[in-house]
Amino acid sequence: MTNPQKVIKAVTPAKSDVWKRQTKQGSGPKASAEKKPVPTLPWWKRLSALPRRTMIFGGAAVALVILLIVFLFFGSPRKEAPPQIPPKAAALLPGVVPEQPSEQQARPPQKAMTPEEEERPAIQSIRLHPLQPTRMDALKAEVVAAAYADPRRIAYAYVWKVNNRIVEGTTGDTLDLSTFKKRDLVTVTVTPYEGDKTGFPVESPVIIIYGIPPSLDLQAPLRKTKIGEPLELQLVSLHPDGDGITFSLEAPLVPGMSIDSRTGKITWIIPPNQKGTIRFGAAVEDTDKTNVRKTFDITVE
Repeated sequence: MTNPQKVIKAVTPAKSDVWKRQTKQGSGPKASAEKKPVPTLPWWKRLSALPRRTMIFGGAAVALVILLIVFLFFGSPRKEAPPQIPPKAAALLPGVVPEQPSEQQARPPQKAMTPEEEERPAIQSIRLHPLQPTRMDALKAEVVAAAYADPRRIAYAYVWKVNNRIVEGTTGDTLDLSTFKKRDLVTVTVTPYEGDKTGFPVESPVIIIYGIPPSLDLQAPLRKTKIGEPLELQLVSLHPDGDGITFSLEAPLVPGMSIDSRTGKITWIIPPNQKGTIRFGAAVEDTDKTNVRKTFDITVE
């Protein structure tokens, strides 16, 4: 009796075993070849490849840090300087003593002078009087020497200029303005001398010649007037600079009295029972707005 033949079944390996063998030994011709290096991706592609949850939490953390820095910088209290009280207001407040400037602050720094400059005579200031001269005045220069100089040993030379032109024949400290016109500009340059030493010339401030103020007078009526009749008075004004003038009535005003602003003629009808001294004011003004006022008295019989 013969033994039956054994059938050998082919056993298919499990997929897990195949994967392990392939990872250990490699499979196919590609596995036997050398492995190529994986290329590095740019940072923006790697960032976009991150999970959405990671990106949300990371952005929230950055925003929280920025808000914290802003709060710490702007939210911290700052000390403000107390308001300064003006010196004039501080003097009026009780118990407050205004700060007094020190000697170094009160005196401006002065440039150091060389020995040669200290030996020369110097001028501290020049003042012209009057400050508003007219053609009827004489302009005088008042010179003040430097503090270290002896004014008794210093002589001065004057050069007057009108409209930036030298006035010939005038070398003293006084200038007659009668030959000049209104609105002319006057200056003087003064040079100090002390023996054979000559100081630096100094120019004065500019002075303008003003117009002569107009005069104002009242002409008395030529005839006596009766009650109820018009009374005519005439204001007279002289204005040597030839400007136009305007007349007007000023306080004390008299009821019913009128004036012609161009001619200065006053008209007034004397009311009944008006006797005695009547006082009224008048004024004249030129084109430079120079105003002259006067008060006049008239007697009604």
